[in-house]
Amino acid sequence: MSRRPKKQAGRCCRKVWCGIISLAIATCAWSQDSTFSTTFGSAILCLDDLAPGYFYNTMRQRQRPYKTEHGAYWFKTSEQLFGAPLTEVFISDGSSQYVFVGAVSSLSPAELAAVVSAAAPAGGGFKRLSRTDRYSIFVSPAGSEIAYHGKKGKIFCRRDRTQLSN
Repeated sequence: MSRRPKKQAGRCCRKVWCGIISLAIATCAWSQDSTFSTTFGSAILCLDDLAPGYFYNTMRQRQRPYKTEHGAYWFKTSEQLFGAPLTEVFISDGSSQYVFVGAVSSLSPAELAAVVSAAAPAGGGFKRLSRTDRYSIFVSPAGSEIAYHGKKGKIFCRRDRTQLSN
């Protein structure tokens, strides 16, 4: 029975460990996107409860908001929402009559609507509100909206605070 020299055995172990570490990193990267689309995505699509405090705390664990304006905390992100690349997440700060959670994508509203409609769960499909208005918003059956944010698409769910208490 022949034995491997110690150098070869050491190289083999390093390759195995590198493979295990690479697999673990890939799994973590996939699960973060999956978790983001599941938790934030369901709220942004108006398919789940809007709980701004929960979403703020979740984002705050990663980073501080880079600005507070228009009644929202704004966070930079590089997450994906059902395959759509995101640049920012915004969460209502409690100063307006609305409760909302949303995100800004680098895609145009039409592209964002197409990507999210193709990958989101039932109820996440979007249709243009007006066929004649070039800058028309897109709306889902559950009430989520996609609007223009400059040239980018902004997707959000908004509920009137007074209607939530009833």
